[in-house]
Amino acid sequence: MKDLKRLIILTCGVFICFLLLPFTETKAQVKKMTAKNLTEESTAVLYGKCSKIKCEWNFDRSIIYTYVTVVPEEYIKGNLGAEAVISIPGGRVDDIIYEVSEMPVFVEGEDVVAFIWTNPAGKNLVTGGSQGKMKIDKDPKTGKRMVHGSSIAIDSETEDQKFDKPEKPGKPEKAQLDDFVTKLKGYAKH
Repeated sequence: MKDLKRLIILTCGVFICFLLLPFTETKAQVKKMTAKNLTEESTAVLYGKCSKIKCEWNFDRSIIYTYVTVVPEEYIKGNLGAEAVISIPGGRVDDIIYEVSEMPVFVEGEDVVAFIWTNPAGKNLVTGGSQGKMKIDKDPKTGKRMVHGSSIAIDSETEDQKFDKPEKPGKPEKAQLDDFVTKLKGYAKH
């Protein structure tokens, strides 16, 4: 009788553990980076318009890449030419979807700030995962172009305080594009 009771308790314990497993959240481990970190780690930093998105298998069909073409309005650091093609692991080919966590999603026609590093094989990748792509849009009240992203924080204790606010859950930080570009150019010179 004692063995049956132990077996029932053990079975219930294991069952409860399996019920709780789906509620645990898992994320890739991505180092939180500031705009300064992103700029320093990048081969090129630009802002411009996303003009084309194409998904393809790699040569041995083991991974799908999304190739994003961005037409730069301005290079802040480096230069990848008249069109920068960025490779992002993940994408969709026919009915097969390959997802990679913490990778940015680009939308054709959107304006972005992109932090790019070129790997030894010559592929242009986004620095810092999803942190390395920031959306640009116009503020409806002021008409000024604003940059939105989780890595707007800029390192300093003085005038940069306006950029260095703690991130509010669900609400991305934003900065005026001209001010943000000026700060990034300063980081690129170091």
